[in-house]
Amino acid sequence: MRLLPRILPTQEEHEEEEDRRLEQQNPEAPEEPNFKRLHWAWPAGVAAAAAIPRLIYLFVFTDPQNAGHGFTDAYHHWQIAYLTKEIGLAHGPRLWDLRGWEYFWGPVHPALMDLLFFVTGSADIVLARLLSLVFGTLVVVLIFLLCHRHWGTTVAVLASMFAALAPASIFNDVAGMVEPIGIALVLFGIWLAPRHGFWAGVSWALAAMARVEAWVFGAGLVVASLLTRRQGRPRWPLVAGWVLAMGVYMKFLFDQTGDPLYPLAWSIRFIVFGEFNAPATLRAGQEMLQVVMAGGVVASAAGLAWSLWKRPPSYLLLVYGFGYSAHSFATFVKVDEWKERRMELPMDFAAILVAVLLFKVLPQWRPRFKAVGWASAVAGLLAVQIFWIPIQSAYAATEPGFREQIRMGGAIAAVYNRSEYRGGGLTVPGDQPTLVYTLVRDGKVPGARISSEFYDPFYYLPAGYRYVDHKERAGTLLRCWLGNTHTRLLLIPPSSAFNHSVGDYRAFIADHPEWFVDTAAQLDPGWSLVAVEPPAATPNECARSAG
Repeated sequence: MRLLPRILPTQEEHEEEEDRRLEQQNPEAPEEPNFKRLHWAWPAGVAAAAAIPRLIYLFVFTDPQNAGHGFTDAYHHWQIAYLTKEIGLAHGPRLWDLRGWEYFWGPVHPALMDLLFFVTGSADIVLARLLSLVFGTLVVVLIFLLCHRHWGTTVAVLASMFAALAPASIFNDVAGMVEPIGIALVLFGIWLAPRHGFWAGVSWALAAMARVEAWVFGAGLVVASLLTRRQGRPRWPLVAGWVLAMGVYMKFLFDQTGDPLYPLAWSIRFIVFGEFNAPATLRAGQEMLQVVMAGGVVASAAGLAWSLWKRPPSYLLLVYGFGYSAHSFATFVKVDEWKERRMELPMDFAAILVAVLLFKVLPQWRPRFKAVGWASAVAGLLAVQIFWIPIQSAYAATEPGFREQIRMGGAIAAVYNRSEYRGGGLTVPGDQPTLVYTLVRDGKVPGARISSEFYDPFYYLPAGYRYVDHKERAGTLLRCWLGNTHTRLLLIPPSSAFNHSVGDYRAFIADHPEWFVDTAAQLDPGWSLVAVEPPAATPNECARSAG
């Protein structure tokens, strides 16, 4: 255990002798990080090294329009941002979704995307993919800067090159997801913390507005910053920045949802208690992987405890890296199947630790280990490229489904754009964001005309309330709903646990065939697109049925 403190950051090589002398005089004094200003070419070069392979992968090795249909949540995030622009800004303003996730994921991504929508005049998913690419590149640059500050240039170059070239990092950073935004904001706060505490706190709060787990990471880092042994700048500005920004966010959540802790509360229900999720189904060979993940939780927790105990100058980075890793491993063990995006930062953090081991710890025993370290680092970076095989296999599996979504969207849009339906409302299932994207981008269906079946009358009625048991009241409520949403076309999917009102729609249509016409759109089996024209319900009828 006496060797562990040697993992801590040191000064540049020409200052090491002086550091050893100071340590002998005061063994408890921590070593100081290197705050010397880097030449701009270093971060610029790292940014280029990260951005180039990501741009090549995005535009050469993937279909830029297919952000991983069914494999990522990119289209759902796009949907929230786009519908916020088309509908939400005029109704509140507020965030907008077709299935109620808008306030779980937070406002940072929709705000940035809406800015891009307004500036470019486009609603293309490529904007979302480029946005995540920019933040993923920023993550690599911040890894370089933080490692250079604490462990020197060699460790910084190796750690950042791993983050720049690791397959999981490249894939995740161009998928159009929000993880790169949250991670970049947390790392940026860690980089700011020693000298700009207030803005570090604000950055951690913004991270919580991008990813719900950053609520915990931000709070943990604020507490950890108060435990530091270093003397110097006051720590309370950091606390003030985080508390002020989080206070504004919590007021926003309270105004919109009635719960200032809304994302955190739902995250606890999802992850800790496993509500609304079936237990993860393990495929062949995954039982052993789950054991490995459980071991990762234990190892990460031990690393977190050690970092908080020793509290070296680099310990905010260590606390975040070990904490994020423990969260990722525990999420897999508890409720979720393997998702490679959860492992991006843990892999990057592991690369940082390995680089420190190879170029700071081992050379203190055997100076010749540096040559071995370079060979090991290069071999490791080459070996990790094997992960392209499962990643590309998983991505290729999304292509047929994405093509089918394009075909379906085209068929629906062809009907919608007929003169008798154009400009009317199109009501769709709440769990089809890729289809919504194809309707908007390829079919030119206005987002402001799209409504969700998720919020049909049965959403507000007691569980088990069915049309066949309450035909008069439920029928009136359905007419009121179709009228209020100006629905001219109703897209009916196959019945499922999520789309549980399909049976009610079909029973209602069967009872009133004169109000509905099947458009005969060429859709997948079990789907139908129905033209809707029921007699309008009066406001009094609607109020009486809703009461």
